[in-house]
Amino acid sequence: MAKLIKIGPECLEEVRKEFEESLKNLKLSDGKISFTKTLGTIQSRADLNFTDIAWQKMQALVREFDKEVAWHGIAFRDEDPDKNAYTITDILVYPQEVTGATVTTDQTKYQTWLMDHDDDVFNNIRMQGHSHVNMSVSPSGVDTSLYDRILNQLDDTMFYIFLIWNKRGEKTVKIYDLAKNILFETSDVDVHILGDGFDMNAFLTDAKGKVQTKSVTQGNYGGGWGGWGGYAGPGTSYGYGYETQKPAPSYGPSSPVKPVKESAAEIKQPEKKEDKKKNKKKYSGFGIGGNHKKGHRRTAVNGVSNASSAWEDEEYLSALGYDDDFYME
Repeated sequence: MAKLIKIGPECLEEVRKEFEESLKNLKLSDGKISFTKTLGTIQSRADLNFTDIAWQKMQALVREFDKEVAWHGIAFRDEDPDKNAYTITDILVYPQEVTGATVTTDQTKYQTWLMDHDDDVFNNIRMQGHSHVNMSVSPSGVDTSLYDRILNQLDDTMFYIFLIWNKRGEKTVKIYDLAKNILFETSDVDVHILGDGFDMNAFLTDAKGKVQTKSVTQGNYGGGWGGWGGYAGPGTSYGYGYETQKPAPSYGPSSPVKPVKESAAEIKQPEKKEDKKKNKKKYSGFGIGGNHKKGHRRTAVNGVSNASSAWEDEEYLSALGYDDDFYME
């Protein structure tokens, strides 16, 4: 169910009466008063539309980055006041430093980037989104603090959209429409993709040029969000503030060469004289003697170079104890 954002005159009177009633028989154990009032919900839904360009860009960011990444959106409210419809027409990536669970902006760089846009773009940056990679999409305490800060800077004619997405396709959506005094949340929002055409490779190349991996020292995660769509705010570390890594296996994809059980010197030569002559050239270059074999060395796997013995010679490698499964093109 959608919720109210502001307390109107009628609602204010209702809250005042309930608060006064709760005070009549209240006994205080510590001199403090605690009062909670749940406001009524609204039977209303919203449509969140993405142009094909905006949708592909956003999904590509979530899919292609293995660390958190954030973005802004150009968004518009439908001109028909009877419709709760909002359209995101484009996605913009701003300068940022990221870790597995944080995004940090430099205030100066962010403001420079923001001011480089013309008024049509600047005035319609009305969405902030970020990925949670493989984590839950529940808003963190930093997220909710950001929502509160931005809400306090919006006037009564404006709206703002917040999105969190992960690689599993899970999402959190919040649409604050001050003009209608309604908060639409994930279960109240229907997402639609509008069709057109777009060059995804060019967008990703540009985005990866703006996003840098931040060096992390345990126990020290500084920095913070600079501001959102012209709303500058105090810097705070964004995200969970920690990052975990699994220890690398002793061999496998991160170390593609299996340990050798026997040295090359311990491999017995064929007993037959003609076989020795036949195999001398084939095995030369592997520490057994003779000139280096002319051949093709395998390329690195996931950025890790293969060992110098990883040549394409199945019979010899088999004799050393290597398995074919260890080699990835």
